[in-house]
Amino acid sequence: MLLSLNKKFLFIANLKTASTSIERVLSNHCELRLTQSNHAKHQTFIEFAERFKWMLSLTNVEDLFVFGVIRDPVDFVLSLYNSHKREQFKENPRLYTGDMDFARFITQWVPRNADQLKNQYLRFVSTEGRLITNLLISYDKIDAGLEMVANRIGVPELTKLPRANASPSGMKRDELTREQIEWIEARFRRDREFIDRHADRLTGV
Repeated sequence: MLLSLNKKFLFIANLKTASTSIERVLSNHCELRLTQSNHAKHQTFIEFAERFKWMLSLTNVEDLFVFGVIRDPVDFVLSLYNSHKREQFKENPRLYTGDMDFARFITQWVPRNADQLKNQYLRFVSTEGRLITNLLISYDKIDAGLEMVANRIGVPELTKLPRANASPSGMKRDELTREQIEWIEARFRRDREFIDRHADRLTGV
């Protein structure tokens, strides 16, 4: 989560959507930087607005350009599964997936880490369920989306993201069973609807 009162933007950091790379480019322009996962980096807009309402009171929220990135549900779940195969997670068995297949991931890892497997759209809505982003970028169109953001906030470096925190190679979509894909699509039905309805469209600007 990044807030710039000078450049007038708010970046809402979703999981597994190049947020670390985006933060490396934009952090120097921000008065508020939440860039650590254990320090509310991936909180929802609702949580952020409540926790930092004193800071939001310093500006007109309607003047901020709010953006974030959302990922195809199947790719999102696979990226989480693959990313937690890293050696660094071995010290935390609750998070480590290197010793489990995808079936065990669904039945064991997901119940233990439901906070990470919640629908992505929840990060980008108000308490009334209203979309609060001016641009919600779909991950497969991130280059075009970030070019729009760069032009809007005046940070051209955003079009040349450094590579950071990439997930290790692992399971691919075509290795999932039909039942596993159906499980993902059912769990993230609202994300799919949200992407179809709102992604890659400028609103309120």
